[in-house]
Amino acid sequence: MTLASLRCIGALSLLVWSVAPLAANSIDSPEAKQSKAEIRVAIDAWPPFRILDNEEGYSGIDFDLWARLASELKLDIDYVRCPWVRCLKMMEDGAVDAMSGLALRPDRALYMDYLEPAYYSCSTVFYVRKGRGGILQDYEDLYRIDVGIVTGSAYFQTFDEDEKINKIGVSTEKQLVEMLGRLRLTAIVGTDCQADYEIAQSPYKGQFDKAEYRPGNSVDLYFAISKKSSFRDKKDEFSQALAHLLQAGAIEDIRHQYLH
Repeated sequence: MTLASLRCIGALSLLVWSVAPLAANSIDSPEAKQSKAEIRVAIDAWPPFRILDNEEGYSGIDFDLWARLASELKLDIDYVRCPWVRCLKMMEDGAVDAMSGLALRPDRALYMDYLEPAYYSCSTVFYVRKGRGGILQDYEDLYRIDVGIVTGSAYFQTFDEDEKINKIGVSTEKQLVEMLGRLRLTAIVGTDCQADYEIAQSPYKGQFDKAEYRPGNSVDLYFAISKKSSFRDKKDEFSQALAHLLQAGAIEDIRHQYLH
């Protein structure tokens, strides 16, 4: 055997030993493992459920519950920020997979599947300037004033469908609080679990009263999956995981971080 042949054999041996460990490492590498499925979740600001801070990131009851749900289902979450009405449209089009903080409405049920059970319950309340709670004593009084609402939100069916009430629509609850504080609205409507928090964080804390008229309804909040989402066939798994978390006391653990 020639010297050149021996050199070739040695080079091949080194190549085999150098490639073998690399192959073994590539099998065990994270890139080779199956990646988690990613779910696109539409979000807008709705403290304390969804607090969107450009510097500190996202926090709130919904985000904490989403994180636990994603852990249960082994999912990654891609949050898509959008105005509320746009978020609903994206759910209808299938541009996003899911949302939370949704009241149950027949028109929404046409394009999204609600996950059972509801994860939170609130009630509808009207707010006025301090000392003016008596201007709203019954439902009929709503016809004599202007009422600020968040466009696309559900409060209670009679009110939502009543076109005779002078409703002024804006994009966020924060805008409503600001407009009532500056006397640009006579009253605003909201769900107490969110609106109370929003008002308490505003410069107008202590300057509003809840109107005497109360609808006495329950606004239950749900997670939902778009009917055009690839995750729709897993909705039962989502519901089971959500029910398990709620039964284990997840919402009680989470809410105390934001509501005292």
